[in-house]
Amino acid sequence: MSASRAVFSLPLYASYQFLIVLGYAFKPSRYRPLLFIPIALIAIYLVFFTTTGTIADVGLGGAIMTHLAHAFDAIVLKDVQKVWYRVGEKPGGISSASFKSRLAWAWHLHNSPRGVGWYHAKPHIPRNPPSYNSPQDRKAFVISRLYTFSICVAVQAGFYFINAANPALAPGATPLTHQSLYIRALSTLGQVAPALATITAQHCALSIVLVTVGISQPADWPPLFGSPKNMYTVSAFWRDVWHQMMRNPITSIASFIVHSILRIPHVSLQSSPRTQVLVRLLKLHLAFLVSALIHASGEFMMLGYGGRGAFAFFILQPWAIALELGIQYLLSGSIPGKNNNKIPTLIWRMVGYVWVLAWFITICPLIQQPMVEAGLFLGTPGSALTQKVGRLLALDTI
Repeated sequence: MSASRAVFSLPLYASYQFLIVLGYAFKPSRYRPLLFIPIALIAIYLVFFTTTGTIADVGLGGAIMTHLAHAFDAIVLKDVQKVWYRVGEKPGGISSASFKSRLAWAWHLHNSPRGVGWYHAKPHIPRNPPSYNSPQDRKAFVISRLYTFSICVAVQAGFYFINAANPALAPGATPLTHQSLYIRALSTLGQVAPALATITAQHCALSIVLVTVGISQPADWPPLFGSPKNMYTVSAFWRDVWHQMMRNPITSIASFIVHSILRIPHVSLQSSPRTQVLVRLLKLHLAFLVSALIHASGEFMMLGYGGRGAFAFFILQPWAIALELGIQYLLSGSIPGKNNNKIPTLIWRMVGYVWVLAWFITICPLIQQPMVEAGLFLGTPGSALTQKVGRLLALDTI
């Protein structure tokens, strides 16, 4: 990490968040997009010219740029108060409300990146069990989230020692791309499981507090991640399993590039299947390009320079999805629609699970190696428990 950068400023970060909310709260005006300029300048400064001096920069930088993408979508690309509205609201009605009401509305929107409780929510968001949607079941909801939180803490604790015992995750070790399949698989799990547990634990903790004090309803807090049983294709993994907190802005920006910048017409029922597929794939590649840039920003903030690992990881994802579409076409003679939810047979799901695991074990070293060099997985390699875990997993012989 670079020592030449300024210390990360919490007041400036708070101002950044406030400006975004303010941009959502302002009444519709042709001048409102101008507010995006200071928002973007603050984001660029915080990510590329400041540092906390810790490995937390990788998540912080990604979060800042994710908020920037949301702001660009809502403040520049859309007349946000006219096109987005909460369930039960009149479309566009918020624009005539008081500033205080619009500010509360904007705050709720800012804290609902998946659009939960809004009409623009994507259909792929997991749902709470029906019993949790009743105000009488707050206790059951809180207990369930406490249980999930405890599991997440246990996963984080377990992988703290597993990763510390893994010699391949120490800075200066042989790159992961040159390690054995066993080490690469264990290292991939050592990245994904704690990351998923950390994000889920934060989500659970916040939901417990806000539901307990009555600010939120259980229905406002569906699970962040879908069931692993749905990860039988790379496409299904990103659509149905991984969190959807970036989906709205990156798909919106991709559509803006395709239709407003490149001037490619919108597809319709009259469009040829080939045209529909090509436009769909172009949007897919552009959406992952935006995601790659966002994650690369977090990597830059952590390292102080462009490591290119995160960028390469995300820019390759649509190629795997395109390969899946090609194989489906060869097997069936047609390419399924983008909203196709048909579940494959058991044998094809088994084949799919192997393919998805192989894909991520192969490609995860790209995004993980810069984190290794930054010391993200160091832990306490010399402790007795770490050494015991190393012997148990046969890591002491490597």
